[in-house]
Amino acid sequence: MQALRHYSYHASGGQLLLCDLQGGVYATSGVLTDPVILSQRQSYGVTDLGPRGISSFFSNHRCNEFCKSGWRRPADQQQYFRPQEGTSMMRRPNNVPTRHSRPMNTLFY
Repeated sequence: MQALRHYSYHASGGQLLLCDLQGGVYATSGVLTDPVILSQRQSYGVTDLGPRGISSFFSNHRCNEFCKSGWRRPADQQQYFRPQEGTSMMRRPNNVPTRHSRPMNTLFY
């Protein structure tokens, strides 16, 4: 999953990071659910921790055999948020402004 997160940042040109995936492996396939998208513009709802969330991910990320050496990383890799024990979500102040959870320029594939 770490490499998939890193790849999402690379493939989006450093604009997005896919994280907080849950799911399971079944007899013929795998299912991933409950994604959180972190974005540079913090435009994906209350769980989008923006650039600081992206930086926090990379502060702990260590590339593995699935990551490619040429994949981009942000210049800022400082940890701003720490995971809360027992959950994959992180606490945020209640007054953080966010945009709609599905912005008008969202692409559908």
